[in-house]
Amino acid sequence: VILGVGAEPNVELAAAAGLAIDNGIAVDALLASSDPMIAAIGDCASFPFGHDGLQTRLESVQNAVDQAKCLARRLAGRPEPYVALPWFWSDQYDHQLQVAGEPALGEVTAQRDLGEGASITFYLDEARRLVGMSAWGPAARLVKEAKLARLLVERGGVADPAALADPAVKLKSLLAPSALPSTPTPCAA
Repeated sequence: VILGVGAEPNVELAAAAGLAIDNGIAVDALLASSDPMIAAIGDCASFPFGHDGLQTRLESVQNAVDQAKCLARRLAGRPEPYVALPWFWSDQYDHQLQVAGEPALGEVTAQRDLGEGASITFYLDEARRLVGMSAWGPAARLVKEAKLARLLVERGGVADPAALADPAVKLKSLLAPSALPSTPTPCAA
């Protein structure tokens, strides 16, 4: 039996260099550490995240790639704060799990049945703003709809739970500029 419970960032070198440590190498919104000449990205970096701005590490490939793009922009003289939309996925044989946004902030859920054992659950806050989604099912049935759902979460607009749950309402139609107000996401790559 192998049991893996979380991960600990290896921060000994950073701590010895005098960098601030807070569940990883603490960085600001521009991914600079407590020494502005040193940046940290990826699994070892904790950055201000979400509505509460708590230092958070996101251990995912997508986060590391997005942070690298954001840091490259800063180094090229176009600094923008890193605003993360967490996105995780896992392939389980012929099925896939995808999670985007912050489902824990959801007060209301809307579940969309995609057929063939696939579904998407949308999470909305008390103001009916779309804050997260999770999707599960056969990968071949799920990928396109999950991508559209993730784009909806990126926009973060107010949504009608009934429309989100109704398979007759095309998710692509909800992406129209008039369907959900767009929230700019700097450096979300």
